[in-house]
Amino acid sequence: MESDDYKISFFRPTTQRALVNRNLTIKLFIVWAVSIFGFQILLKIFEKPVPEEALVRFTPAWNNVITGQASEKDFQIAGQSLVQVMGKLTLSRDEFAAIQDGVGWMLANVYPEDELSSLQQDVRKVNSLREQITSLQDIEYLAAKEVVITRAAPALGIDEGTLLAQLLPLGLTDDMAGIAEENKQKIPEIMYIYMTHNRSFLTDTIFLGFPFHYFYTAVFLLILFIALCWYYCYRIDRLHARLNFMEKTD
Repeated sequence: MESDDYKISFFRPTTQRALVNRNLTIKLFIVWAVSIFGFQILLKIFEKPVPEEALVRFTPAWNNVITGQASEKDFQIAGQSLVQVMGKLTLSRDEFAAIQDGVGWMLANVYPEDELSSLQQDVRKVNSLREQITSLQDIEYLAAKEVVITRAAPALGIDEGTLLAQLLPLGLTDDMAGIAEENKQKIPEIMYIYMTHNRSFLTDTIFLGFPFHYFYTAVFLLILFIALCWYYCYRIDRLHARLNFMEKTD
């Protein structure tokens, strides 16, 4: 006798095939979930905040600057670290302005006083051109930028051929007379946020040329997903063969 009841419940299977399918699906889902979220939990358990080398160098140099005991080297180290953070794309407008203030202050303290006004004019020209150009490859803008790099980078101990030197003009304003008191308070916090990273043996271990956490999430989990799909198909095919289950093809 044929039945007109076509209701099918994944969680309440009525046939052996449906029961095996349900149990297999749940098991594979658990493997998938543990592999993904379990690893994220491990990362959180073992992670420790580790400062970048630039922050390690910046902290004592900045303290010397604030207390008035800084040498020229301290100003250079602090300036280099500030420029490095300025390259972070996630800086807010206020954070970027604070970093700019700090870079200008560091530079003003190591730059020849009688040449500072001339440098400020060059910086003013670069900033003015930046607002007018439609392409960063503008010849006049690149030339003006190169002038600032040539004059300012060596004063902060930055090699003119480095990425830091290319970032430097972005961190300068034509006012380098001093720094706002509120920015003095903001800068150490900004530096800590952007130059401290959570790390552990899961992130520092190199596996097949990749940091382990990158290999695991970008390569292994993809392979695991394909393997789980293959295993599911393999088990279902075995089940169909054992139950002599035939699907209609017409």
